[in-house]
Formats: sequence, structure tokens, C-alpha cells
Amino acid sequence: MVFNSGVIVAVADVSIDTWQLLWRVPSSQRINTRELVDMALYQLSRLVFCLWSFMYIPPSDSINSYTYEPISTF
Repeated sequence: MVFNSGVIVAVADVSIDTWQLLWRVPSSQRINTRELVDMALYQLSRLVFCLWSFMYIPPSDSINSYTYEPISTF
């Protein structure tokens, strides 16, 4: 599915402004669309990195080197 980036930005602007008005955020503390996109991409990149690390980086050898030694009885 292809999205028009101009429409996405316009919808994001309206959505951000609406929520900030509803929450009565002072105009000095409001964020713009660019800041919101930066925050979202940062969080998304952290999630992707965590998933990638979990799925594709093998565990260290210290965990796998555990050897079972039976207890000898006297």
C-alpha cells in the first residue's frame, strides 16, 4: 500500500494540534510534527534493536559452557 506523505503529515499536524488542545498544553510546551516523528522513530529504532538482539545475536559461551558433573557417592 502506498501512502501520500503530504497527507500523512497533514493528518499528523491536525492530530497533534487536536490532542494538545484537548489536554490544554501551553503553547510554549507544544511539540511540532517533526519532534513527534523524531520521538516515534527513536522509540521504534530501540524496539527494532531489542528484537534484533534477541532474535539474531547468539548467547555468550559462558551460558552454554555449563557442564553437568554427576555427584559421586562415597
